[in-house]
Amino acid sequence: MKTRHIVSTILLLAVFTLMTGCSSKPHELERGGLSAGDLMTSLLDRTMTTLGGVTSRISAEEALPALEGINEEFERLIDTKGDLSEQGQADLGDQAAKAMPGLKDNWRRVNMQTYGDILRPVMDDMIGNLTKLL
Repeated sequence: MKTRHIVSTILLLAVFTLMTGCSSKPHELERGGLSAGDLMTSLLDRTMTTLGGVTSRISAEEALPALEGINEEFERLIDTKGDLSEQGQADLGDQAAKAMPGLKDNWRRVNMQTYGDILRPVMDDMIGNLTKLL
């Protein structure tokens, strides 16, 4: 009877140890109810929508605080990227790689206008930050 309890206890401890030691890093992190991948998608969508609405000097000035806020969120995502599993990091890199051409095209369209200089610093930083996620 004692042997049975000892064996059961050892097996339970072994299973528990295996379960807790399977992965030291999560595939996804959550912030504000969003996974890292969902957050990345949201940031990219907001960036494209904001840039798409820039059609004048006034709209560029209005878009600047929103783009600065988005860029700060990209920086926080970069800071937490190391906490993801290798697969989670690869997924973020894939999303960044897919988004980069569209982001650069939208930015090129805005930058060619006389009001592009308003957004140039934040967009250069944002593209640099997206590159860090590749």
